[in-house]
Amino acid sequence: MPPAGRSPKTRAAPRPAPPPAPGAQRRLLPIALTAVWWLVLAVLLVQKGRALEEKITWYLAVDQFGYATFAHDLLHGRVFHEWAPAEALKTRLPPRTDVLVQTYVWDHGRLYSRYAPGFPILLAGWLALFGDDGAHYLNPLLFLAVVLLVIALQRRLFYSRWRALMGGALLVLFAGNGFSGSSVNLWGLTLTRDISAHAVALAGLVLLVPWGASRLGPFRAAAAGLALGFTVSIRPDGVLYLVPATLLALARWRRERARGGVLARALAAGSLGVALGVAPSLAFYWAATGNPLRPTQSMEAQDLLSETSRPGTALAMADDVKVAYPPPAPGWHGGTVMPVQGGGLRLANFPRTFKGNWQLIQATYGALFLVLALWGACVALVLRRTVFLLTVPYVALAMLLYSCWTTPQLRYLIGMNALLPVLVVEGLVGSFDLLRLIARRREEWQPVAFAGGIGVLLLGVMSLQTSPPAAMAPSQLGAFVPTIPWLVPGAAAVGLLVAAGWPRRRAAGIVAPALGLVLAAAAIAGDTSTLGHRASFQRPEMTYARENLRRLVPPRAVVITTEDVGRPAENIEYYAGIHALYLTDLTRWRLSVHDAAALLLRSGMPPYLFIPFTQPDREQMLAQLAEFQVEQVADIPAPRAIDYFVKAPFHRGVRMLLYRIAPRPAPQTTAP
Repeated sequence: MPPAGRSPKTRAAPRPAPPPAPGAQRRLLPIALTAVWWLVLAVLLVQKGRALEEKITWYLAVDQFGYATFAHDLLHGRVFHEWAPAEALKTRLPPRTDVLVQTYVWDHGRLYSRYAPGFPILLAGWLALFGDDGAHYLNPLLFLAVVLLVIALQRRLFYSRWRALMGGALLVLFAGNGFSGSSVNLWGLTLTRDISAHAVALAGLVLLVPWGASRLGPFRAAAAGLALGFTVSIRPDGVLYLVPATLLALARWRRERARGGVLARALAAGSLGVALGVAPSLAFYWAATGNPLRPTQSMEAQDLLSETSRPGTALAMADDVKVAYPPPAPGWHGGTVMPVQGGGLRLANFPRTFKGNWQLIQATYGALFLVLALWGACVALVLRRTVFLLTVPYVALAMLLYSCWTTPQLRYLIGMNALLPVLVVEGLVGSFDLLRLIARRREEWQPVAFAGGIGVLLLGVMSLQTSPPAAMAPSQLGAFVPTIPWLVPGAAAVGLLVAAGWPRRRAAGIVAPALGLVLAAAAIAGDTSTLGHRASFQRPEMTYARENLRRLVPPRAVVITTEDVGRPAENIEYYAGIHALYLTDLTRWRLSVHDAAALLLRSGMPPYLFIPFTQPDREQMLAQLAEFQVEQVADIPAPRAIDYFVKAPFHRGVRMLLYRIAPRPAPQTTAP
């Protein structure tokens, strides 16, 4: 019989499941956090990719045209370019002079690129796989690769996925969300070599940073050396990355106590990798200049130690704004005084350009985050020497070298923008590690004083920051993102003040995920707020402009135009397959429009004059061509100028006139 007071139905009911053990709950939390980390990273990359894809511009400027042309030369198995107008004008060209909008050098009958071959090699491989229409997607993918590599680098440096996420989000926030010309993001939207150089260099550094118990053996050293050497083939100034790389390698071999044959094999493998990476550029320089150690762009350093600039050099143009950027069109103009332009790298530029570069960095990061980066360098020197060796030498050398250029440009500081977030993360979260270290080794009052002092200092610096960095202007990114310069350091400061009460606790394990999620959310929000603003010149606009121009101009023609309206020559030459040059090219070659037209007609290449209605010397040019038959082919209204490759950020359209220049027909004689 059942016990009194309990029915059979009650006895049959199942017993409730026991609560999960505390150990099971502790195992579920890391799994959940890992899933959240991967999800946030995926959303960050997807939103960044969408934002980049919408803003890709197909409109080529000087550098983009030069790299794309060199890549096509390599695809056809040649390093010397074939340009029919040069053959037509060669009797009047200087023995050595700039051609093709100063991207190629005419050197006694041979045409070779100014640029190192590394990026054109990458671009040629990309074109072989995806064709010309896929060319403009290479750099956006490389920008995403830079973000991933910065995250991977910090994952190895800090052994924390959340600190790595913080660094990646900071890179996207400070270098990837702005619309201003100082934004690193812009160099991921167009065909330039800058992003690729830093992506390859970061890959080499990731291989050198220790991970787990693995040693820096010959295979890893060779792979890292190959990447760093190829960085030099992309940009000769990529040699700066060899300094932190060498310091990292030496520090690792010392810590791993590599001796004798092991050290010799690893060192030889790394050196061989660097040599193989540099080999493409050395071979190209040898073929072009006859000296493997003389880069084709060495003319930029020809006045390195000079106190005064020669007329027509890059410095002279930078000093005289009217020459470099003539009104009313504030665009780039080619030099015309010297046959080969150069002299951009000079020690005399340092005082002015260093100040400008510092202002660019300050505008990007803001005073507070720069203070955090400086503090992060101090923390790294105490806690993680690898972080210090990786970042500080490169940042210092890059600032010094690029401050010798004619003008401050953030494109040259991309490497700094990739490494400064590492120091910022160390300054934010590494402070908690340093606090715990002090608490373990010192008396109780010392860690409390340290945490309180740093927390109060952060709050004090925050009170002095009156506005967010330019990269986070509210007008650009909405309401949430501009609060980050106060929210993140403020949270770290409050966290340090709280941690002062429990200095021996692992507070970084709580602070890093919280700050990582906040920064990632801000980066995602920033990219989301920019969606829907597509670039004005993409594939449909390019195709339409190409068709319009081909209807008016035959394939063997040469279009003579001006930079005052944008960059039409580069785009006409590359996309339409019609040769084009600028009036400044003729000035550099000491050729009048009349003489150039005569030489081109003699070679069977009909010249066309493509100039704005407001061209100051239009009537004089037409008067010089009186012996030819000059016919106006098209009068293009300003709103339709973009349909003929006339586009620039400083105008919304320019009325353009297209003239065809042809020989006058011989007078007909009648029989008596």
